[in-house]
Amino acid sequence: MDVSASNSNRPRVKYRDLREYLTLLEEAGLLHRITAEVDPEFELGAVAARSLERKGPALIFENVKGYRGKPMVANIIATTEQLAIAFNTKPDEESIHERVVEGMDHRIPSLTLNTGPCKDAIVTGDAIDIDMIPTPWWHEHDGGRYLGTTSGIVTRDPLTGILNMGSYRVMILDKKTLSLSGGLRGRKSLTGPGGGDHILDNEKEGRPTPVAIVMGMDPLLTLASGSPVRPDEEGTMEYEAAGGWRGFATELVKCETSDLLVPAHAEMIIEGEVVPGARTPEGPHGESTGFYGENRAAFLVNITCITHRRDPVTYGLICQRVEDYPRQLLRSGSIQSRIIAKTGFTNIRQAYFPEVGRHGMLIVSAAIRDKDEPRRIMEGIWDDTGERWRWIIVVDEDCNVRDWDEVMWRVTAAADPVTDIIKGRDHPRRERTRGEVDFDPPTCGLGIDATMRFKPAKFPPVNKVGESLMRQVAARWDEFGLS
Repeated sequence: MDVSASNSNRPRVKYRDLREYLTLLEEAGLLHRITAEVDPEFELGAVAARSLERKGPALIFENVKGYRGKPMVANIIATTEQLAIAFNTKPDEESIHERVVEGMDHRIPSLTLNTGPCKDAIVTGDAIDIDMIPTPWWHEHDGGRYLGTTSGIVTRDPLTGILNMGSYRVMILDKKTLSLSGGLRGRKSLTGPGGGDHILDNEKEGRPTPVAIVMGMDPLLTLASGSPVRPDEEGTMEYEAAGGWRGFATELVKCETSDLLVPAHAEMIIEGEVVPGARTPEGPHGESTGFYGENRAAFLVNITCITHRRDPVTYGLICQRVEDYPRQLLRSGSIQSRIIAKTGFTNIRQAYFPEVGRHGMLIVSAAIRDKDEPRRIMEGIWDDTGERWRWIIVVDEDCNVRDWDEVMWRVTAAADPVTDIIKGRDHPRRERTRGEVDFDPPTCGLGIDATMRFKPAKFPPVNKVGESLMRQVAARWDEFGLS
């Protein structure tokens, strides 16, 4: 692999695109090829879901009914072992978390090429037919076939010119028309406006919004697209964060029908325009909240061009509570620096949001300096970060925030219900866009002080291997012949 666009001071991943990554997974025994025919209507999604629940390998469906010779992959970034290959780290969450934080804070500028593999074939006019690739009917109660489950939706901010890529719902309406729902964060969001905000800004001026739907990206671009990447001082966002994780620049090419820049090594680019003022029903669609969501007034996209690699590989995921996306790792890594910067608590060691709580729960470990500091940390996060963390658990710095059993042990051992549990902030109900139907969580949660220092009760030393000794042992793990 040519890494001429690399930064020699960074660890580099060993692949450039989705295909090379799949090869690495297969060489590591982390990928399984399914040659039996699989129906894209419900059955493929159910196979992916059951395999996820059983912590199975990445899957290549080589015989999708109705799409002979057109493979589809799923479950490729679902396990720690897969992510270790994606980030080129040791197969543990701590190492991956460190790489996420490092790459987010030290991004690598993107590189624009004249052309790339995603332009091996260019389809325009009457030849456009999105049904050329397998697109599953993922869930039994979905309203249609969704290709926007792992794709990156690229738009340009009409006010700043900054490119944004996000993961939104995209449902097929017919061979040249799609619905698009999502990306409405508002201009005051800490992660900047999303694609939906760009569409609304263009609509105010009566302009269509150019959009590019990027299919089959490398895993780090897929992860960046679905993560809350904040714009830095130079306006860089998802492409550059992925470059920071990758160790070399994201290579981009210009679209055929707009000035949008898209990943050169993606499997397929669907170019289109969002029709100003047009709305269409979309959904329902099973979501990662554990519920179905829908939008009765989604944006309408007319496809203007499709470019793709020779024999494109389709990548998708079934959205559910357990899915092919490590939300807890990526979003924890992307928010930790922001929380410290916004609250000023430099003694915070880790901020982690567990899969069990989704966006509503945060676990924070810190070197506590006085008895009131846990409460101040909670209040700072509630008041200063602009996020809707409803439940916050604060633990001492020696707690493994990723170990739910240990966190709950500290809650039961150290949190007095009278003095250490406080009512959280009341958040206003989320304003839904016209027609949007989705899960509405409770507006308030709890703060739990599960720290042991400075409490009236006297706790003996915690019985666990010290962090320094554990790092020393971890450094010799391969030498011990352990995996």
